[in-house]
Amino acid sequence: MIQIQVVPRHGVDAYALLRSKVLHEATTWYWGNKAKTRLRHIQSDGYIDVANAGGVIVARVFPKANRDLFYLAEKFMGRLVAWFEEALAAMNVPFPTAPVAKRRRARKR
Repeated sequence: MIQIQVVPRHGVDAYALLRSKVLHEATTWYWGNKAKTRLRHIQSDGYIDVANAGGVIVARVFPKANRDLFYLAEKFMGRLVAWFEEALAAMNVPFPTAPVAKRRRARKR
């Protein structure tokens, strides 16, 4: 899973822009549930969970197959740039790190 954070310019609600664009104009993207939080692409079996954090889009990519992770992330980020280039300030892709396992201490005898 990859998380993508889309930060809009000052005074812009990127989440509202995305919901409206997908609902009314998008041809290859559609909402996968009634709450309009699960975004799907017509050529992929995976989905993207989309959430609002004060106008910032927080998207988590869930591919059905591992090979689709890059495909979904690329299509999503590319479409956002094509639709909202002037309205966006940044896109962040923090990669999750594996938790560090604690070392067991040897018992003194």
